Parts: sequence; structure tokens; C-alpha cells
Amino acid sequence: MRAFLGTLLLLAAAASQAADLTVTVLDRNGKPLADAVVLVDSAVQGPRPAMVMEATVVQEKLRFVPTVSVVGLGAKVSFSNLDTWDHHVILGLMGAGGVYVDPGQNTQFRLAGRVGTKPPASDSKVLSQPGAYLLGCHIHGSMRGHIYVADTPWAKLGGEDGKAVLQGLPEGPAKVRIWHPDQLVDGAPTDVKIAATGGAVTVTTQIAPARRKTKPAGDPYFGG
Repeated sequence: MRAFLGTLLLLAAAASQAADLTVTVLDRNGKPLADAVVLVDSAVQGPRPAMVMEATVVQEKLRFVPTVSVVGLGAKVSFSNLDTWDHHVILGLMGAGGVYVDPGQNTQFRLAGRVGTKPPASDSKVLSQPGAYLLGCHIHGSMRGHIYVADTPWAKLGGEDGKAVLQGLPEGPAKVRIWHPDQLVDGAPTDVKIAATGGAVTVTTQIAPARRKTKPAGDPYFGG
């Protein structure tokens, strides 16, 4: 019984030391950077949060939705085509400058267009390599999406305000990494110190986000 109580006390102490870190990501002009993937690395011993091991990406209105997904290593990602016309899914590791690292190693499959109220055509893949994956479509070249497979349990997609809250971090030193679909090169990690009460850090990047296209009125085939 004493050993059991001791274990509970240790777990409670570890939980009490877990803290939240708010990361605000800015572009090179000092404006909030939307769709930034925030990753935190910590070597401090302690419990780790569960990673996202299942996700769904749909093809709808000539877009991948969501545009960016963040999952854990070995996650299962399902793809469904909600449009009434066929799409491809081209899935491969993404290199600098927004291109495929090795197009010959890409996974490719076709999803038929949806018919009436029937279930949409779907397929799923397990992503066993860490890093950024680029999504594309042979038929509609303007369709692009991204999946980031994190190698740390502290990984989250930032919002339109550039903010992401990473929860359950142990007290002590840590490093913050940023990835974004429009980056040209990897930026250097930012050193942070996690306090028991949590904390906040602002990371200014050299990323110039691409301008988002506006759908032309009456154009059902726009996929910008």
C-alpha cells in the first residue's frame, strides 16, 4: 500500500509540474503567421501528452480541407472526395521550396467523384516518416495541402492569430521549432525555459506567406 501511495504522489507531483506554453508566430514583417506548425522539444523527464494518431482530409470544392494537418508519427490519415468529379491524391515528403523530395517515392491514388447521396470514395494511409508531406492532384494542379508528421508529442497548428498553446510541458529547458508551408528553409530553434506557471514566447520568422487567392465569382473550378 505504501508503494502504491508513493507512486500516486509521484504522479501527482509530475502532473503539478506540467505547464502550458503559448507560442505566437510572426512573419518577417511582424504580422501573425497563420497555419504555422509549432513543435516543442523537451528532454526533461515526465509524462507526455497523447499524440494525434488519426486524421481526416477531404477534397471539397477543389481544395484539401483542412489545408494543414498535424499528426503523430505512425498516424492513420483518411482521405475522402466530396466533389462530384474525380481527384487524385499525391502524397509525398516535402522539401525546401514546396516541392516533393523524391517524386518517384510518392504515394498516388485516385478517388472517384461522389454520386448522389452515396458514401464518398475514400482511402487511408499510415505515415511512418516524420516531417512535412505535400498533397497534390494530377487532375487539378492548383490543389495543394499539407500534413506535418511530428516527432514530438508537443505539436500544434497555430491559428489565424499566429498563436498555439502547447499543454503539459515539464518545467525546464526546451526548444521551439516552427514549420510553415511557405518557408524556404528551416529556421533555427528558439530556446525557452518552461516555468511551473507556464509561459509565453513570440517567434519572429523570415517567412513571407503567400497571398491567398480569392475565388472568382461564378467559377466552380477554382482551386487556389
